[in-house]
Amino acid sequence: MPPPPAALKPSGHLIHAPEQHRLDLSVSEWPTRAARSQIRTVLGGRADAATVDDMVLVVDELVANALRHTPGVGTFLLEVDQDRATVRVFDAGANCAAVAVKSAEKSDENGRGLSIVARLTEEWFAEPTAAGGKAVVAVFAIALQENSSR
Repeated sequence: MPPPPAALKPSGHLIHAPEQHRLDLSVSEWPTRAARSQIRTVLGGRADAATVDDMVLVVDELVANALRHTPGVGTFLLEVDQDRATVRVFDAGANCAAVAVKSAEKSDENGRGLSIVARLTEEWFAEPTAAGGKAVVAVFAIALQENSSR
């Protein structure tokens, strides 16, 4: 993938567009595994290992939720900046309001995933897409190691 284009801030400083890594999960036999692998491939050795582990856990939860609760998971998008990584999981479900942290009883086997997402991310939310589905977005603060740009 070619490096992202550069632009100038009004101050005259050079800025770069975030790296974008897109993965079509609809063609993967194991979409959660594919998304986790993409995170590790792109950020392994470039970002703090604990942050990468957190991202893998969150991505696993978001893709699993899309598979479990919507008609179909579509695309996974990872955008990486020097100090931020944003993950988007696109699916065919249109109900953004359904994507919310719910309280789970101790005996419940499910229902804790989005509370984990909320704890491990800087922010997260769901947004509608032009195609009629939604994207669930998770934002992470990261610090890329020097000389680690791709």
